[in-house]
Amino acid sequence: MTYKTDVIGDILGPIGKWQLKAIFLIYLTKIPSSWFMACVIFTAPAPEHGEVYCKPSTSSVAIGPHNHTDWIKIAHPMIEDPHDKEFKFDYCNVYNDAHEHAELFFNDTGMEHHIEPWQKPHAGDNIIPCENFEYRPEYVSVVTQFDLVCSRDVMIAVTQFFHLFGVLWGGIIATKLMEFISPKRLMLLGMFAQIFSGCLTGLVNNYWLHVFFRCTSAICCGQMYTGGQVIFTDITSGKYKTSAIALFEQFWSIGLILLPGVAYYWSSWTYLYIAISCPTVILIYLYRWIPDSPRWLLKNGMIEEAKEVLIEAAEFNGTPDRIPKDLDVLLQAEMECEAPPQPSWFSIWENKRTTINLICCHIGWSIYIMVYYAWLLNIRVYGRQYLEVNTVVAAISELIGVFSGYYFIMCTTRKWMWTSLFNMVGGLVGYSIWFLPPEIKGPEKVALQMCTSMVAKIAVSSTLCLLTTCTQELVPPEKRKVLGYWSTVWARTWLLGAPFIGALGYFYGKFIPQTILATMTFMGGVITSYIEIPRTHPKKCKTNEAKYPAELSPEIFTVKL
Repeated sequence: MTYKTDVIGDILGPIGKWQLKAIFLIYLTKIPSSWFMACVIFTAPAPEHGEVYCKPSTSSVAIGPHNHTDWIKIAHPMIEDPHDKEFKFDYCNVYNDAHEHAELFFNDTGMEHHIEPWQKPHAGDNIIPCENFEYRPEYVSVVTQFDLVCSRDVMIAVTQFFHLFGVLWGGIIATKLMEFISPKRLMLLGMFAQIFSGCLTGLVNNYWLHVFFRCTSAICCGQMYTGGQVIFTDITSGKYKTSAIALFEQFWSIGLILLPGVAYYWSSWTYLYIAISCPTVILIYLYRWIPDSPRWLLKNGMIEEAKEVLIEAAEFNGTPDRIPKDLDVLLQAEMECEAPPQPSWFSIWENKRTTINLICCHIGWSIYIMVYYAWLLNIRVYGRQYLEVNTVVAAISELIGVFSGYYFIMCTTRKWMWTSLFNMVGGLVGYSIWFLPPEIKGPEKVALQMCTSMVAKIAVSSTLCLLTTCTQELVPPEKRKVLGYWSTVWARTWLLGAPFIGALGYFYGKFIPQTILATMTFMGGVITSYIEIPRTHPKKCKTNEAKYPAELSPEIFTVKL
């Protein structure tokens, strides 16, 4: 029987000041990533009534800019909001003979009695869709820039689709690039490219160019946090690695909390894109203190570089005694060890119980990744005047959800059961939006509507924390890398559908998206309840504590018999 120790793990230990510094700096990359994903909330807010209306024909000389209010009353039919029980102008449609009626009203000729502007045109209720719109917005947005109203409202979802398409390909491209570029250099490449691409996203005046640069900005963000995640998972171990992965999303939520403050000071969507792109310069400055992955360096034959990283880490952690005298020999021997062949995707489906777990996990990924983002984007339906506070509330809900998921992982035996029950309750609460009393108005009503959705948001965030952290537990260690890669690709492919759930609100009513999301949340809870795996970190018994040093994890030893 021979024991072979993990040289890098022995020197670094499970965690230390050096690792904590690196993890914090890498976590910061999640902030610009969250800004680019969620900025559509502020760059494409729904216009308020009176800010957009059907543009009068150029032949209507009598209709000038000074009397557009009367034109709105004449041209647009009134509709009743079934949820608010209030009448509003339908600016997507106009009366067929609106121009004739407007000419009579403004010229006041050929009529026995003066016509009030709110009276219907003489031809009755013959309504047609508006083709050209006039805008008088308080806030210059993507909606007003590219005419994305009414039937073209779905094009807002298309811009978000291409951002998420970039998220998908960002991870794939980053994985391929790391075959010959170190994770640290990949992060730097993503930082520079993100600043350039992000600024262009706001400067272009063509819709499809805007969509293209949104996609490339997402790819650049993907390179930053994918490379960073490889680094902090390589330099930690045991429960500290679990904690680092689980809490990575916290800085996504912190970015959401900061986003309304950034958006408050910029009066145009163009400036907002520049404002969320330029702070990455700070990350470039901090880049010098981010270490490279010693395991990647060693795998690619860079022994001296890996040695420098390990010595720096040991000195910073105050554990130079962990550096063996024959470090060069040990690193050389570890580098020359042949890695086992990479298992295939088909090999992970090894038995019935594993297959059931994997099927439930994949379905769970496809559901929760969509509803996680769709719940956030759906806050647009509650009104532009509440966007800032609602975004902060959604971000705080995500923070609570991640901490809940982290608690389930670290402190419970049946973590999947608890998070599944949480989602079932959250889904049922989401349905309650239909039962809110219509007489409640204003901020009180929005607060109640947010409550009905944020319970589910917390529950979904807790499950996504489990999926991100514990998916690889479903298979043996040698197959976890394969499962991790393909489950990420699978999830991000389904993520492409998230923006279109909210778009259904225009066609079928603003409560329909939340109803769909509540149903998906409930069904996701039912499905993930069938996942059965042991506790992530079993409680240590006294014999184990005596057998292994407290600062080392038993998993770093490989045994050959």
